Amino acid sequence: MPRLILAAVFLLALFVVLCGPVFAVALRLRRRGDGTAMRQLRAVWLAQVVVAGGLMLLADTAQLANPGAWMAGILVGVSLGGSALFAGWRMARRIFARRSSARG
Repeated sequence: MPRLILAAVFLLALFVVLCGPVFAVALRLRRRGDGTAMRQLRAVWLAQVVVAGGLMLLADTAQLANPGAWMAGILVGVSLGGSALFAGWRMARRIFARRSSARG
């Protein structure tokens, strides 16, 4: 039983590392007035899990040394990259919405 609890805590920690930064970006955007930023999180989280899983399988198939370090690096990289892409995408939508409303 303790191994099951330890595995659950470990998976929860990995989920927080993977999806935490995107959630922080969405909260920040929501505070700035972008009410629809939170709705997109489900799709972003799913994409991050798929990309991270694919990269981990690729690293395992390539039989790289130190798989734990590769897994941690992949999780951190996908997490930071996903949050940067999400923030950039939402800011671009906001800028284009302002420009289109100013023209019309």
